[in-house]
Amino acid sequence: MWLRERPVLTLLLLLLLLRFPSQAPARAPEPSAQDVRLSVDWLTRYGYLPPPDPAQAQLQSPEQLRDAIKIMQRFAGLKETGLMDEATLATMKKPRCSLPDVLGVAGLVRRRRYALTGSFWKKKQLFWRVQSFPRGSALSQETIRDLMHYALTAWGTEMGMTFQEAEPRVGTEPELLINFARAYHKDSYPFDGPGGTLAHAFFPGDHPISGDTHFDDEEVWTFGESDHGGTDLFAVAVHEFGHALGLAHSSAPDSIMRPFYQGPAGDPLKYRLPPDDREGIQQLYGKGPNSPHPESTRKPLAPPPQPPGQPPDSPSAPVPDRCSGNFDAIANIRGEVFFFKGPWFWRLQPSGQLVSPRPANLHRFWEGLPEHVVAVDAAYSRPSDGRILLFSGHQFWVFQDRQLEAGSPKLLTELGLPPGEVVDAVFSWPQNGKTYLIRGEQYWRFDETVHSVDPGYPKRLILWEGAPSAPDDVTIDNKGDTYFFKGTEYWRFAPGSVVAEPGSPHPMGPKWLDCPPSAPGPPAPRPSKSPPNCQCEINQAGSSGPRLPGFLFIFSVILSLFLGTTTWP
Repeated sequence: MWLRERPVLTLLLLLLLLRFPSQAPARAPEPSAQDVRLSVDWLTRYGYLPPPDPAQAQLQSPEQLRDAIKIMQRFAGLKETGLMDEATLATMKKPRCSLPDVLGVAGLVRRRRYALTGSFWKKKQLFWRVQSFPRGSALSQETIRDLMHYALTAWGTEMGMTFQEAEPRVGTEPELLINFARAYHKDSYPFDGPGGTLAHAFFPGDHPISGDTHFDDEEVWTFGESDHGGTDLFAVAVHEFGHALGLAHSSAPDSIMRPFYQGPAGDPLKYRLPPDDREGIQQLYGKGPNSPHPESTRKPLAPPPQPPGQPPDSPSAPVPDRCSGNFDAIANIRGEVFFFKGPWFWRLQPSGQLVSPRPANLHRFWEGLPEHVVAVDAAYSRPSDGRILLFSGHQFWVFQDRQLEAGSPKLLTELGLPPGEVVDAVFSWPQNGKTYLIRGEQYWRFDETVHSVDPGYPKRLILWEGAPSAPDDVTIDNKGDTYFFKGTEYWRFAPGSVVAEPGSPHPMGPKWLDCPPSAPGPPAPRPSKSPPNCQCEINQAGSSGPRLPGFLFIFSVILSLFLGTTTWP
């Protein structure tokens, strides 16, 4: 009778009984609401989805979204599932060009891999000039000009066009102006700091900005057979000049016009365009009479420099060692993990690689953050709207993307904390959608929907069994695991669990920060476990006896949800 009254629960029981004995592989985790929202933004920005227009009844339907994902997957060489799977989300987070991949409906059905924009220069000679250089780059201005020359020559030799560097103040207005810029720079494609979008160029035409090429000044630019932890300026320049000459993005696997950064392009003096790009440019301009490698009159390129030990714009500022741990804050922001220490931070990509081994400057990235804020105590991304909150002292600042929102800073009392209180860590737990604010050995649970702290808080942190007191921060990874960080160690909690995994804590450096394993030494002291008579809330939802292992624990949680008895910590 009870089972007939609860058909959904019956189905869950059958699924659990069938699934766990067979040890079938677990399904890939569903994307979070934030991942879906950001992916829709990404698909719209790069041309796969039309912008929604409710006034014209043009909304982004599930079918339209599924088709757009398949087209993006085909373009990127991924399996066409039509789903926001892990490989698709990781590809969307790669560094890339700012320009769209799809230019109108025709771009979705083209037969060739390369794509033509329909615009081209009606000249056989174009002039170019570097109007502004990167600030403090390890590359000299002469090297940058040489790299631009060789990148343009790579195209010119295939189509019979010559490129002449225009001398400044001679009166010749060059068709191709090259600038290194930061953030918002008077066009529709703002840069986003290290990683992310690298550069963009404008197609041929009669507009004053046509043919212009912009590079993100905040990237660590280098060149050669290895990018030395930076980004190969020559490879990016060849790609962007393809746009400036009239080519759109290509889906060919070896094309330089693929939208994602693919690493160094090799020796600029010996580089030749891949076949797909040669065919594309020759469709616009015809074949060139020149040999593949015309003799250059420029001086040989100097060897690429090693990356500097600290951000170039602050040569006198001491840079902290990421491998020493003891971070001020750690947060998962839109799939990347940010590690804050003083006025610096590092970014770990979803692939597990650092954007750069060198830290980025806090105030250069978070635009509008007051200069007097020299450290971030905690940070998290609000799931309801994607806003990013940075905490320092008794206040917090709210950002949309990298831009500070009006009304900041706000007091912690707006989150229900007592006057004068500060926080050590803040995170949003996906199991219940609540936001947790930790201070020392206690924490508050904040309900974002009603904008108030839940009754009965603060509570003792020992409800998270095995967690350290006063953690440096807590964050959730892209798979739903919860991580507590303190010093040079981390504690992992499986999704939905409030018990640290066996073996915790683990050394932070090798897993998170590309640091060598530390020399063996005495074991770190473990935080004290809960007293024997502690009745943790998660246990009350299941059994007061021994802790349920494996699938029985999961089953107890599902059963509790349907009976309405679960109380999360």
